[in-house]
Amino acid sequence: TNNTKLKELTLGGNAITSGWAAILHLVCDTSSIRTVKASNHTLNDLGMHYAVVDLAAVERALGVDDANLLHASLRLNATDDKWLVMRRKILWSHARGNLNLGDCSIANGVMPQILAWIGDDSTEVNASVVQYHEPPLIEERVRAIRLDSVFRILQHMP
Repeated sequence: TNNTKLKELTLGGNAITSGWAAILHLVCDTSSIRTVKASNHTLNDLGMHYAVVDLAAVERALGVDDANLLHASLRLNATDDKWLVMRRKILWSHARGNLNLGDCSIANGVMPQILAWIGDDSTEVNASVVQYHEPPLIEERVRAIRLDSVFRILQHMP
């Protein structure tokens, strides 16, 4: 979206049971690189302040994985570096299997860096490329996601 001003939308305590998919779609539309880039990267607070009742409603509406993606996207949107925000959301979308970076027209010189971001968790920045869940996924699951993500890219390379 073109919205670069709205940072907070107070929804907490309103007993909202539907519409969460639309909010997820707003802050992280994972259907393509173009739509991820066009997602809102400024909205970072839904005014819920992690109230147990509100979080449970989001999980019931979206499921655990999408609820985690929504919360992680909102936290990430608070980051000033919007290129980092877009890059991480694109990599999350690939790791989740929503899009395949191997199918995209990405310059060949960039692909080694993308593979390094996905495969290397030795720095805090790279560790959260795949691991954005609360509570964190078990290490074996994270490794499987990383390997699958790299495999899907390499499978489509000439």
